[in-house]
Amino acid sequence: MLRIIFLALVLICAGCTTLRPIQGSPTELRQRISSGALLKPGDRVSIVTTDNKTHQFEVTGINAGVIEGKAESVPIDQMASVEKRQFSGGKTAALVGGLAAAATHLSAGAW
Repeated sequence: MLRIIFLALVLICAGCTTLRPIQGSPTELRQRISSGALLKPGDRVSIVTTDNKTHQFEVTGINAGVIEGKAESVPIDQMASVEKRQFSGGKTAALVGGLAAAATHLSAGAW
């Protein structure tokens, strides 16, 4: 039973977020990032740069025109698009519903 609870917690943590594209032209996104309105430390992002490379990391800071992560950084002026991990109500509801159904089957002895 403890294994099932642990598995449920892992699934809930994984299912509650999704990467969502941030709308706007590259110039608008750069301005919003530079002003501090779009990203903050702790945000998990996927950034595509003007050379078409994808960088995925957790933001640790934004300093001197650079979005910084623990192992890499991206200059804001080289950013073409950005996706940010955000809470997903639909995924969470589906996951909770599925876990409730599984718990019902387990308690009824169906498994």
